[in-house]
Amino acid sequence: MPMLTRPEALQLVLRRLAALGRELGKPELERADEQTRLFGETSALDSIGLVTLIADLEEDIRRATGRDVVLADEKAMSRLTSPFRRAGLLADHIVATLAA
Repeated sequence: MPMLTRPEALQLVLRRLAALGRELGKPELERADEQTRLFGETSALDSIGLVTLIADLEEDIRRATGRDVVLADEKAMSRLTSPFRRAGLLADHIVATLAA
């Protein structure tokens, strides 16, 4: 059962953020790191951008592992600390989702 390490998951997130940054003309996304906010006032992503990021990442994960995953499920949405708040939390969430 193919898995992703946390560094690999973070790399997927950062690569996808950089691509979105180029596409949307938002250089701050091209320079994203673990602390980059994914939603909220200080985020360069709007809600459509966040949905696009999640959908693209689900496809990236399928390609990397051969597994279909749903990142924005009810469990993820109900967590006290959203896995979609920052890039690093999203990487943690990807690893946990694949391990489940």
